[in-house]
Amino acid sequence: MLLCSGQGDQRQPRAQSGPLGFLLVFALVIAATTLIVALGAGAIGGTQETLDEERAEKAMTQFDSQAALVALGNSQVQRVDLSSGRANSYQVEDDAGRMTLSYTNQTNGNETTIFSKPMGRIRYQTDNGDNIAYQGGGVWRSDGNGNAVMVSPPEFHYRDATLTLPLVTVGSSGTIGDRAVISNAKTTRYFPNGTRNSAYRNPLENARVEVSVTSDYYRAWGEYFETRTDGQVEFNHSANKVTLALVTPLENTKITSATASLSASGTFEINGAAGNLCGANVYTNSYNSTGTDKGYCTQESDGDTTGDGDIVYGGDVDISGGAGGGSGGDLRGDVTSGGKVYVGNGNGSPDIDGNISHTDGCNKCEENDKITGELNQISGIDKAPSINGIVQTQVNESEKSNDNAGAPITDDTLNYTAGSVELSAGRYYLEDITVANEDTVTLNTTEGNIFIGVRENVELAENATIEVVGDGTVSVYVLGDGGHASQLSMAAYSEVTNAGDDAPQFRMFGQDDFTARIGDGGGGTNGLAKYVGVIYAPPGTSGTGTVTLEKGTIYGGVLTGTTTIANGNGGSIHYDMALRTTRVLTQSESIIRVTYIHASTNEIQVEDG
Repeated sequence: MLLCSGQGDQRQPRAQSGPLGFLLVFALVIAATTLIVALGAGAIGGTQETLDEERAEKAMTQFDSQAALVALGNSQVQRVDLSSGRANSYQVEDDAGRMTLSYTNQTNGNETTIFSKPMGRIRYQTDNGDNIAYQGGGVWRSDGNGNAVMVSPPEFHYRDATLTLPLVTVGSSGTIGDRAVISNAKTTRYFPNGTRNSAYRNPLENARVEVSVTSDYYRAWGEYFETRTDGQVEFNHSANKVTLALVTPLENTKITSATASLSASGTFEINGAAGNLCGANVYTNSYNSTGTDKGYCTQESDGDTTGDGDIVYGGDVDISGGAGGGSGGDLRGDVTSGGKVYVGNGNGSPDIDGNISHTDGCNKCEENDKITGELNQISGIDKAPSINGIVQTQVNESEKSNDNAGAPITDDTLNYTAGSVELSAGRYYLEDITVANEDTVTLNTTEGNIFIGVRENVELAENATIEVVGDGTVSVYVLGDGGHASQLSMAAYSEVTNAGDDAPQFRMFGQDDFTARIGDGGGGTNGLAKYVGVIYAPPGTSGTGTVTLEKGTIYGGVLTGTTTIANGNGGSIHYDMALRTTRVLTQSESIIRVTYIHASTNEIQVEDG
């Protein structure tokens, strides 16, 4: 049978489909195989890189362990296998990174560098650009973008107020392959070491210790400091630097007398009559706010005030310019001087209900019949260091981190509403505290304590008030910037006060040049300013701080450089016995504690082996 031409044409494409299908299948097989090979190669490469990095970390950790044996004197030479399975080499760099150990004497502000040394490093760079390095006795890893983690810790130990720092440094440069030889080059003991510096002795007293690390791995160093110490850690990202601060606990942080300098340079002087808001006409005496809501005037009226208004100064005490105030004695407490005491004589000189102790003599004491106690000669008085570093730290930290945002504060200045403003529990930073005529600042400690860092000064105008309510405490740190004549100034009738004249509740801290003026001489015969609390601003060895009472009265205690009761009804100081058992500057406010340092540098040489 014959077929039509149309049917023949339909059959021809069907005959070609076999070869085309084969080609398509073959192409798919080739593409899949290529993809599998490519992916497999990538996976194998990634696995190799991962294994490479793991081997490098393990090798570096082993290097760390054996380097410690050499650096710390347990071995003279060690050999380490650094094989990573790849062709990459290890770079030895003796100038990479630096550690500086220093301390600041908080008494005089002098800074001493114990050592500042390049740490060096052994560095391995992976194929993906990460760095694995040995530095400072630890192993670190970074990604080249500033991110770093610690693989194993450095030779740095802080425990129980003791800093142990045997810094390991690398003192050679070059390239090493699969094996390294580690040898001991030199060990130098820096602290304690009285031969190197007579001041390098333990225990430390009143010092701020700083450890600074400049390194590509500074972030990881900082994280280690934060987790292993109670220290204050500060990062300087632009300089690849981190600094750890540790502070020795302060001694003599109790107020044990009405007024004191605890400094060789501090003096006390009376130039006129006493000024009192109530009761007997006294320059100093004492009361006790512990366990009672009765203030000084109530206790005075009830006959409960006592004669513990002691005066303790490293320099001269001159009360000869005072005036007798009637029965019971004008100065109710002991007088102690690391210099000379001048008491004067005659009917107008103050009575002294207490003993007089002096180092260099007592002028007209023998013929003065107004001294009821004994005369004693002493060799000197105890000293209290300045707290410059603590005040600076507290103010600066308050500026960095505070509760201003939720308080009536704008641009670091108090916002008054109808002449009043209130702060509750928290930490605040202020440029200054200025209280205008008849305005009131309320510090409410009902929910907890209040800490205030003040950059410049505290000033109360006439009839202005700062009042503390609640059961907590208020700590005010006054730095004294701004060039003001006084860091604390109180005009006539102004008050810093609380219920029951509870002196431990309000504490003002200043540097060794802190200057306060309580009263301004105005207000007529009754224009006394009233300060309830502590003024804690020891002058250290060379401070110039002063507290002047010019129609002002203090209920609490004062530790400063020089105290003067000025002409006219100058004022009085009524010591609160509750301060005898109160550490006004607590350990937490002393920031971080370190009492002992054991520091050395231990140099190792690393060569290809």
